[in-house]
Amino acid sequence: SSGINAEYGADREVKEYTASVFKETPIKGFVSEDYETEQVFFDSKDGTRVPMFITHKKGIALDGTHPTLMYGYGGFNISLTPSYSVSKMMLVHHLGGIYVLVNLRGGGEYGDEWHHGGSLANKQKVFDDFIAAGEALVSKGYTSPNKLAIEGGSNGGLLVAACANQRPDLFKAVVCHVGVLDMYRFHKFTIGHAWCTE
Repeated sequence: SSGINAEYGADREVKEYTASVFKETPIKGFVSEDYETEQVFFDSKDGTRVPMFITHKKGIALDGTHPTLMYGYGGFNISLTPSYSVSKMMLVHHLGGIYVLVNLRGGGEYGDEWHHGGSLANKQKVFDDFIAAGEALVSKGYTSPNKLAIEGGSNGGLLVAACANQRPDLFKAVVCHVGVLDMYRFHKFTIGHAWCTE
């Protein structure tokens, strides 16, 4: 019945680490044991195995009826890991929805090769990964294109804008936060010059 943050010990003498509760925030009516997050792998367009974390109520029917929000970033060597979010749990708890966090190439989840596999001339692979994640969710019955929304900010904003343009049939709604979308002149504005290496 809470949001839980766990921590791992850093004692070098200990051979095996176990998680322990660091902070617990009680939330009225929320029982964490009623939900699950599973890591699922899917094949991207070029055959690369890509992971995503899927969070939903336990025991849902895979009948394609669940509103689903898929989030991605895929850049700057930034790793995305599952965490508790009140706003995401509103979707899952109150609307019977599904929240999906996709670990796209371009991120740091698997080191430099994974990062470089989604940067510069390889940027399209990030979009391909995200599109393949959406296709996998539909084919496995988690959701349908009519109920699939995508969200991303900054580099993730570029991601969702590109994917919405490339596959408008797959995504019903797009939430694009501060996307860098002018690929001809991005380096001339605000912090855009920092994107040149990406």
